Amino acid sequence: MGHPRSSGMFSQFSYEKSIDEIKEALAKKVEAYKAKIKDREGRIVKIRKEYDISDADMINLLQQVARQGISNAPISTMSYTIPIEGGTNAEDVRLIGAGVIQSIVTERELIDDETASIKQMERIGRNLRPVTHRTEDGQGEWVQTTWTLRDNELDFLGF
Repeated sequence: MGHPRSSGMFSQFSYEKSIDEIKEALAKKVEAYKAKIKDREGRIVKIRKEYDISDADMINLLQQVARQGISNAPISTMSYTIPIEGGTNAEDVRLIGAGVIQSIVTERELIDDETASIKQMERIGRNLRPVTHRTEDGQGEWVQTTWTLRDNELDFLGF
């Protein structure tokens, strides 16, 4: 005899939230995502400084990754090379570990995802407003000022 499970229970509940409550929660979530993006950008800058990766070096490294033909998969090469500025021989290169590049690529992908989420949340917030509905008989109308949210939307917005 185990602990009773609640999965499947309470599935018929719906949660009504006002437009103002939803807009406030969206604004908080947008600010949290913006803070995450700022942190991620800071980590990228720190990594690039630590490994002395210039913009030109970064482009070179990303081109090497792209040549591997890997899309949405972990980087498989152990290290990448960047020409040493002023070097004349093929051996005049610096090695950058694949983990370093993977960290930068992952942070960039997460920033892109979070930026897309911010745009979606801002669009919802801009367009969320009371909606006037006509009654079935067409003789009257009512204004919808609350919206029904599902469990995952409540969780996401912190309700």
